[in-house]
Amino acid sequence: MGEFRCPPDDTAWRETNLIGDRPHVVFPRIPVLIQHVDEAPVLATPNETMLYNADQRYVRELRNQAGDNCVYIELHHESLALLAEEGAGLIDSSYRLVASHAPADHRTYLLQHLLIRHLKAPDPDPLLAEETAATLVLSALRDRPASARRRRGSTKAAHTALAEAAKTELASAPARLTLSELARRLHSSAFHLARVFRVETGFSLHGFRQTLRLRAGLERLSSHAGDLSTLALELGFSSHSHFSERFRNEFGVSPSELGNERHVRALLEATARG
Repeated sequence: MGEFRCPPDDTAWRETNLIGDRPHVVFPRIPVLIQHVDEAPVLATPNETMLYNADQRYVRELRNQAGDNCVYIELHHESLALLAEEGAGLIDSSYRLVASHAPADHRTYLLQHLLIRHLKAPDPDPLLAEETAATLVLSALRDRPASARRRRGSTKAAHTALAEAAKTELASAPARLTLSELARRLHSSAFHLARVFRVETGFSLHGFRQTLRLRAGLERLSSHAGDLSTLALELGFSSHSHFSERFRNEFGVSPSELGNERHVRALLEATARG
């Protein structure tokens, strides 16, 4: 498990990249466009887990001035077979990952966040870390998304393109964007857009945007210690209390608790237990 950063001036943005000789499960921290060779491009956001089989080739496109920033877990080849036996629905009978990405629920995102912080602490517990990593990967790969169900190729491509266009708008749209305005921008009906988006991403449109804001807030807690009001306003919340309420609803704890390094291990153990 580790952290990966690619600054915007790196040559990797202009090249075809190779993931390496092991499967990877990746948790983006900021939006970046990822396209596996011979597949449709995906806006990788903190709301998705990105999946790579061994030797996967892909390209990336800049979507954030910070470049690329993510957490990743490398898997041994035999791990996929063991995970499949434990019920991981995103692994097929030949022990390959069947999708390039999947929705990341609130527990999965919080678990990887706490785990990487625990590993960076002065005295991490290796047994706790390895056991939590196994729980995390199984959680990320447990369910095959509804978008993976068989549909005609043209319908699948159209739905994927619509959802990806909506994700791009939501990742950069003002807080007051309405469903009718978003549908108009994307040349769709509001009903069709809302239905397709939920099937393709696992989120409602409002839920996707709010979750992005809350996960961005989670990653920025350490840089805004003692100044959560400013962070709340920067993220589009009306006040400190509005942000704290939504944050607790999403993660089960307050921003001040998660921002305190002394609480990380206890929170990690509690989250891993489910």
